[in-house]
Amino acid sequence: MQEAPAYEIKGRTMELEEWQLKVQVENPVDFVSLARHGCDLSSYLRYQDLSGYFTMLDGPSYENLIKYFWARAEIYDKHAAKGEEDHMILLHPELKGKSRAEMGLKKFKRVEIRSNVMGIPITITKEVIGKSCRRNVEGAFQWNLNKKTNDWISVVKQSLFKGKKDGKYNDMEKEHKVLQKLMQECFLPKGGGVDQPSLEQKVFLHFLVTFEKLNLPRYIFHHMLWALEQSQQKNRAFVSYGRLLSEIFHQGGMLEVLKLSKVVDDNQLGTVVGKYLNDSTLYNMHLVKNVIRMDTDLQESNIPSNLMDNFPLICKQDPQDVRAHYVYEHCKATEETIKYSDIPDTMYGGCLPVASKKRKAKKSASSEAIKEGASEPQQKKAKKIKNAPQEHLVNSDMPTISEEVQDLGPAKVLNKRTRGGKSASTSQPQPAQSIPKKKRKDHARKMKESSSVIEEEEQIEAATNLVTREVRRKKAAEEATLQKAKEIAKEFGAPAEQLLKESAIEAAQLGIEVTKDLQ
Repeated sequence: MQEAPAYEIKGRTMELEEWQLKVQVENPVDFVSLARHGCDLSSYLRYQDLSGYFTMLDGPSYENLIKYFWARAEIYDKHAAKGEEDHMILLHPELKGKSRAEMGLKKFKRVEIRSNVMGIPITITKEVIGKSCRRNVEGAFQWNLNKKTNDWISVVKQSLFKGKKDGKYNDMEKEHKVLQKLMQECFLPKGGGVDQPSLEQKVFLHFLVTFEKLNLPRYIFHHMLWALEQSQQKNRAFVSYGRLLSEIFHQGGMLEVLKLSKVVDDNQLGTVVGKYLNDSTLYNMHLVKNVIRMDTDLQESNIPSNLMDNFPLICKQDPQDVRAHYVYEHCKATEETIKYSDIPDTMYGGCLPVASKKRKAKKSASSEAIKEGASEPQQKKAKKIKNAPQEHLVNSDMPTISEEVQDLGPAKVLNKRTRGGKSASTSQPQPAQSIPKKKRKDHARKMKESSSVIEEEEQIEAATNLVTREVRRKKAAEEATLQKAKEIAKEFGAPAEQLLKESAIEAAQLGIEVTKDLQ
């Protein structure tokens, strides 16, 4: 009897935290929609025996489980196995020169990716990937090719680019362009790199278009090893094969345990589905001009969750008669009884969200506030109020109206800010300016703003009348004072030159002082 693996808690093997990782979910493919628009790929994929693989892609991906797994994953190869032996010898020097079996270690057989999820150890090999992909681990495999001097360079130019020397994307046939799209989105995700494929990817594409059996599980495992090394050594945030890893979790029984425990839901697991590659993809790639849609086209909303098997269409919040009628009809049709404990408290939230290729790494608001600090909203700059154009009058004995208004201080008469929120100084005449018209959809807002403008104009008019009356009263008083001063100066023979000052007010005051001195 095989002993059950012990639970283990592992720490992160990379500097990246889970919220910084971005899961790349493979795209499922609607081959019927592609064939309807003149891009039939069935012969290529049938030869490669990939029908089971693309059937697997029609399923959900659990981003939070994948991030937890990836942040704690490590590569177990010959170098890691040698590290185990050195560690045992360091603890027990007498084991030096002994075999791994004598040291109590398992025999090294193959390269593995080891990690755990919720304490459950998980090991991934190319054989595990082949089982999840429904594909045998066999076929051609080429990697680490010399980019400059290699026989494959001329081979791929002939098979992919019609023998053209430059080998550009526009030289490829329509089906080959779509196969390259499948390679970048499903088989070997690029993950933030350039669209130009590498030589290894061109050779992979060559195997597809020339009907040569390729070793897909080995390609995927090698690419997964490369992506993990990049995350650990260069902080590469992309996690490839989100759907494949979720399928491995599902086949390992982890999803069944979570479903029976009823402690998590799809929202907590970050469940998403991939976006279909279909006729819209051809249109976005400028391969077709018109798109023909049909009701039979595959939709992301049709992909079910592994946590929602036989999910009832009622919840405990529904009326009692509705629940009773549904249970009766279900029992009549299937001869199965729905228990009250099997009815969920709330209705299922609906379709699973579609994974976005351009989505940023999610991070909770609390962690952002703690680590980066909450940024204060930027204050808007106050609008500069332009001064009213000044009036210049020549040879004027009396003060002008503008000078009288400045002396009176209209800011003291009016409130500093009106009900409309504008400064009282804006009532001064302004130079003509072109004011852009703003569209306002809310009619009630227009009425409110127009009423505020009317009230403001009424206040400005009342203040202007007050200023005018005050100026007239002051002017009349000064004229009376000036006339009285002239009469007194004439009576006592005061010199007339004193009355020709620049300001009539100063002359009147001087005349009164002269009169007092003469008296």
